[in-house]
Amino acid sequence: MNQPLEPFFQRLRDGSLREESFRALFDRFHGPLYRFFQNRGFSPEESQDLIQETFLRVYLGIDSFRGESRWEHWLFRIAANTALKAVRHRAAAKRAGESVPLEGEELETAGPAPLRQLLDKERKELLTEAIERLPVQMRRCVRLRVLQDLDYDEIAEILQISPSTVKVQLFKARKRLQLELGDSFGGFDLP
Repeated sequence: MNQPLEPFFQRLRDGSLREESFRALFDRFHGPLYRFFQNRGFSPEESQDLIQETFLRVYLGIDSFRGESRWEHWLFRIAANTALKAVRHRAAAKRAGESVPLEGEELETAGPAPLRQLLDKERKELLTEAIERLPVQMRRCVRLRVLQDLDYDEIAEILQISPSTVKVQLFKARKRLQLELGDSFGGFDLP
């Protein structure tokens, strides 16, 4: 299990070892944030830019964190707002007539790659819709596991349930999704 985050976060807030603490938090959350942005349709390059923007906002706004929620929740709220801002910027650029590439679009438009991307996107949308139909606790476990790449203990701590309950919920979710989506579920696996 990962090191507790509270000491890093506290040092970041009070200014002692600020740079080291910030680096430790960045290293811990880079992967989950990358997947967070990728799952929202951003390219790898855009995801990296959005991670940097998210952490810049964290660094500049750390004093405004009131501690009413867990630090991770605050971080992912900032990430969600950063993603929303990027989507709005994309929409504004389209209205202005600028060329904005679609998700995963390359200069090459011929061949099987665009079709594969379209099918992958369609399957991802089906999976997202199916996840939304899961019972609340099951859906929360899946989101935390898949979108934030948290382990069972971290999910249990956030949802205030036992790790064994998390395992059961993820097992049941996997079975429901396989039953509902059949072959469409094949390319996606809940870890």
